[in-house]
Amino acid sequence: MKTIQHPSRSEAIRKCHAAYRELAGKLATIGFIWPGTVRSQKLTCGKAYCACHKDPEARHGPYWYWTSKKAGKTVSRMLREEEAAVIVPWIKNRQEVDATLKQMRRVSAQMLDLLLPSEAQRKWPELPGRKGPGEGE
Repeated sequence: MKTIQHPSRSEAIRKCHAAYRELAGKLATIGFIWPGTVRSQKLTCGKAYCACHKDPEARHGPYWYWTSKKAGKTVSRMLREEEAAVIVPWIKNRQEVDATLKQMRRVSAQMLDLLLPSEAQRKWPELPGRKGPGEGE
């Protein structure tokens, strides 16, 4: 027996499919990715007579630092300017991937609610490293 869908429900399903395809297409255009963050910092040196101690504009640098987590521990490394120039856009790409995946999970939760309305009301278990469908992140 064929299930007849309410027009608004079928339209909502079509919109979820379209939104998900658009997000998947966006993922396909993102370049290389890299974990962590990069920051730059200007520093004062150990020489008390150096101008860097009195004038913030005369501080040395910028020096570039990359930080990430590996096996639950913070790891960091000083970068040359050329390395930072490559890695910073890759980190921005990874942040875009993360944001896009978050949107894809949100659309998936909406679709689950449309396809399995009684099931979607149940609390979904939290998977390791992930939030359950529809839960805030």
